[in-house]
Amino acid sequence: MRIIIIGGGQVGTELSSRLSRDHDVVIIEKNKALATRLENELDVMVLEGNGASSSILEQAGIKEAGLLIAVTETDEVNIIACMLAKQYGVSKTVARIRNPEYDRDGSVLTNEQLGIDYVINPEAETAREIKKIIDFPGINEIEYYAGGTIKMIGLTVEEGNPMAGIPLKDLQLPRQMIIASIIRKDGEVLVPGGNDSFQPGDEVYILAVKGSVNVHTILERKERVNRNIVIAGGGKVGLKLAELLEESLPLRVKVKLIEKDPERSQLIAANLGRTIVLNGDVSNYNFLKASDIDQADVFVAVTGDDEINLLSTLLAKKLGAGHTISEVVRPDYNIILKTIGIDRVVSPRVLTAARIMRLILKGQVLSLTILKEEKAEILELILPEDAPVCGRELMHCNLPKGILVGAVSRQGKTFIPTGKDILLPGDRIVVFTLHRRMADIERLFAAPTRSITKIFKYI
Repeated sequence: MRIIIIGGGQVGTELSSRLSRDHDVVIIEKNKALATRLENELDVMVLEGNGASSSILEQAGIKEAGLLIAVTETDEVNIIACMLAKQYGVSKTVARIRNPEYDRDGSVLTNEQLGIDYVINPEAETAREIKKIIDFPGINEIEYYAGGTIKMIGLTVEEGNPMAGIPLKDLQLPRQMIIASIIRKDGEVLVPGGNDSFQPGDEVYILAVKGSVNVHTILERKERVNRNIVIAGGGKVGLKLAELLEESLPLRVKVKLIEKDPERSQLIAANLGRTIVLNGDVSNYNFLKASDIDQADVFVAVTGDDEINLLSTLLAKKLGAGHTISEVVRPDYNIILKTIGIDRVVSPRVLTAARIMRLILKGQVLSLTILKEEKAEILELILPEDAPVCGRELMHCNLPKGILVGAVSRQGKTFIPTGKDILLPGDRIVVFTLHRRMADIERLFAAPTRSITKIFKYI
């Protein structure tokens, strides 16, 4: 299928690199230098021009396209591109919209009238992700599957954990829980077998039937409580995060927001109820020290500048802040993030790409989660009747190393399968897989006439 992406920035590039594996992708980028670079770096067709121009869209093959994704920095360009795409008969459109005036109840024009099937807001996605991290202290990642009956959480193994170094097959884990993936300190990603074990510093991803076990108790971890939260940066992400925290957190939780621009600080203070707003430079050590950063249970850096985010996060850690979270946009920082001591990094680029892919997935693929380092993924699938693994015990499905069926939901019952369980047509299954195993996922879990990659045509 032909997919047209308007905007060759971080999100557009991330999407094109994922979608071009199985589709005919065309990027339209207005900036000449960026368009030239993308053409040299990506295995896709790149057109220089305005994505809201019908002539450029026709050059990109809009009449043959099944999906248009508009992710430029300008809302109006994204909206017009989607409106034009619908006039050309494109079945699905996605637009990145930042201005809430375009995406709120009571707007003069509805998304349908604007030709937009799905709206995505990177700043709101980033704020919600950070809010989720704050809501679940000590947990690196949390997702729900099978209608909320399966919980996936990611935690870091602490020093002294008595289970470290013991083969998984020898651990006395509850029946409704499974170690589904391990990410080593050096970035190596495992979908583990029985002979593998985790070590201190590893990130462990666990699947459990919701409400069946307390993972903290099983792994002998102390649950943290976040009572003092500091947000560095009062841009769209920082303001949205503060609003989300005010909506849900109890009054005993204190929220402080630091913004460098005096006028912006006043505007934020007028729009927030109980958040303390300070005007200052978060990259200044003395200012941070005077702001009692050592009392912060969580320090969040979302200034909009990667370098300032990283610097302020490191300074906050040095001053004694508990848990640090930094927004990082540029992918080339990934190689150093593991080594410089930041507890959690949030990437709007990856979040937005994953959100768009989840929004437009149809058919047998119900959801997609991209794990850290982007080397592994979690798929939630509906098993078709003629998939090769149907009607066979898991131990006889010949699943290659790097693929794990972690959970099954069947007729209202959810369980963690053993090797003797049989997969049946219509099962909702949660599968952990290394990215390089996607072809095996297609071979084993899709109907011969409907491959996973064809399902990813999103139509």
